[in-house]
Formats: sequence, structure tokens, C-alpha cells
Amino acid sequence: MDSDLLLKELQAKHDFPTEEFPRLIDLFEERSFKKNEIIFQSGDVVKETYFVLKGILRQYYISPDGADRTIYFAEEGAWAGELMSFLHYTPTNLNLQALEDTNVIFLNRKNWEVAMTTIPAFTMYHLKNHQRIIVKLKEEVGKAVNETPDEKYRRLVKEKPHLLQRLPQYQIATYLGVTPETLSRIRKRNTML
Repeated sequence: MDSDLLLKELQAKHDFPTEEFPRLIDLFEERSFKKNEIIFQSGDVVKETYFVLKGILRQYYISPDGADRTIYFAEEGAWAGELMSFLHYTPTNLNLQALEDTNVIFLNRKNWEVAMTTIPAFTMYHLKNHQRIIVKLKEEVGKAVNETPDEKYRRLVKEKPHLLQRLPQYQIATYLGVTPETLSRIRKRNTML
């Protein structure tokens, strides 16, 4: 198991002591998902939290009319899951899918609780990271409400240009909340700038 990426993430967000890492990594398991594989879907109770080592996952909702809306891409070095379902054993409204062949390490609920109660550095990392995520989500919601599709596209180009090379156009469109045809027009307009 190549766990260096996880250690880098832990130390980037919190002063995680290297000597504590072996105890933590022993609680993780490893899994691979094939491209387009559904990991969990709306109605499931989420039983694991994933850290991406290689590949990319997308989290999305499906609207009542059947359209999906991507809210998050988890690339190498990112976490994916659904905390409310995971913590409270309740069905999720989200879906999680591998967009490429993807390798993850994950914690099941029992091992997550062991990590949270016996490795204080992991608990502090977790608290700090969730505070950061809450702030980022508020910013994202504000931008989503106030930005035009062209502005959203330009922000994506600026903040995550590699996604445009890595993902099919229809996945980018679901993230921006537009149709693939609208995305084509947006791309043309923005290449002329």
C-alpha cells in the first residue's frame, strides 16, 4: 500500500507526527474501483470513507427529473464519502462513482472510531480539515448562486485546468450545471477572450 500521499495530506493540514502514522495506516484497507463503477448510491447507508491514491471519483445528486449534478471531484490526495450517512447510519442522497480506474484506501466505521478515539493527531487533523471544508463549501455555494455559467467555467479553468483534460465534457457540464451543448458554446466564447 502506497500511503505516502495520505501522510503528506495529514501533515499539510495538521502537525501530524510521523511516528503516529503506522498506527493509523494499519486501520486502513485498500480497494480498487473500475472506471464508471458506482461505489454507493442514493438510498444506501455509507459504511466507509475513502482517500484517493490514484484516479478520480465524483460525487453527485440525481434530480427528480433524472438529471445528475456533480458537486465534487475527488482526485489523488482527496477524501470522498458522505459524513452524515457514515456517522448516523442514515441513507444518503448522494452517489459516488469512479470516473477512472481508481485506487483508494478507506476506513470503515469501526476503524474510523478507533482512529478518532486513540490517535489524537488524527482527531485534530479531522477537526481542522472539516472546518476548512465547511468554509470552502460556503464559498462554493456563494459562487454557484452568483456566477454565470461562463464565470463558473473560467473559475474552473483557473483553479483546476487539469480536469478539462482529464474528464469528458459531459462530466464537466454536470459540474457546471449546464448541458454539454451549452458547455461547448461557453468554451468557444472563452477561447476567444
